[in-house]
Amino acid sequence: MATRADNKDGSCREILTGKLAGKWRVQFAYEDEFYRKQRISRVFPTKTDAKDFLKDLRRGSKIESAKEKKELTLGGWFDWLAENDWPESLDEKTINNRQGRFNKHVRSTFGNVPLTKIDPLTVRAFYKRLRADGVGDATVHGIKANLVRVFNQAVSPYGRVPMTHANPFRLTIASPTLRDAVAITPDQAKTALANESLTHKERAMLATFLLAGLRLGEQMALTREQLLFDQNLIAIDRAVVLDKKGGQSVGLPKGGKKRLAVMCPTLKEFLCELTQELKPHECLWPAEHKAHPRMKRSVYRTWDDIVTQTGLPADMSPHDCRLSHINWIEKLLPEVSPTTLKEHVGHASGTSVTEINYTRPLTPAQDILRNGLERLIESHAIPVAN
Repeated sequence: MATRADNKDGSCREILTGKLAGKWRVQFAYEDEFYRKQRISRVFPTKTDAKDFLKDLRRGSKIESAKEKKELTLGGWFDWLAENDWPESLDEKTINNRQGRFNKHVRSTFGNVPLTKIDPLTVRAFYKRLRADGVGDATVHGIKANLVRVFNQAVSPYGRVPMTHANPFRLTIASPTLRDAVAITPDQAKTALANESLTHKERAMLATFLLAGLRLGEQMALTREQLLFDQNLIAIDRAVVLDKKGGQSVGLPKGGKKRLAVMCPTLKEFLCELTQELKPHECLWPAEHKAHPRMKRSVYRTWDDIVTQTGLPADMSPHDCRLSHINWIEKLLPEVSPTTLKEHVGHASGTSVTEINYTRPLTPAQDILRNGLERLIESHAIPVAN
């Protein structure tokens, strides 16, 4: 609700209660250089002093000096970048991820601290405390990278901090231990898919990861209408997107890029069996008791069961299936062009302008890929590249 201080005249009122009773409070609102509303509030012993100060504010002679006393804080600068700068170059998911980490781990410590008053010693203690609280090394590195970027933008190009001011967040911290990715051979994949302990849904899920190379969010959102059985293709035009609070919604695939993924005969057989009674809009793997995609944690529970039953490497993840899938095509199917592979897995914008602007999916090229994948999964003796 607007108050008298929100207009351009400001307000001057006597304080009637509390320890400041009998004194006079001046309040005045103005827009800062970021077009955000800011408020000046000062207390004076006499009405005359308060009125004189308010007159100066109205003339503009006191605003600059009052603004100098209210330095730009890390939280205020972060929020301004998230609203005004990052949307020009980053997708919403990346911005949400940065905001989520800042609000959870950083704002309570540095949110109200002026940029020029952030002490590297305090920053060092902050990084140490994050690890002591159980925050993973990779997350700590992500937080550090975001804070370094935020402070750098305050220096250049926006000039909110002097060029001579060192970035207090640019401290060396221990590198996280990288997880070794798991890549399996087509023979291992075939053995796993033939395991009799898998249910129809589990087998179809494993086949979709291994033989279509889908990302986790794309698999979670997959519906019957995306399976183009008459064309032996899968229309990847949606994916589950997680917001900064952990909620899920269905949006466009990564990078906003739709594509057609090849469906080989073995994958087609499993998916036909799974979806024969599904309506077009229904999810292939819905949440329990809801016609919504399964939550990520639910998919991982199913994945853990699949790994246990099939004897796949214990630390293998759904994304490792995508890695294996791409590995097979790159190393064992030399007849498949790089462009066809990129179109199939959603990396079509990867290299040159020619590939981005002048190539389109071609049915013969997709047939080469489809037949090659089927040959790999049906063969018993596949040479494994080093």
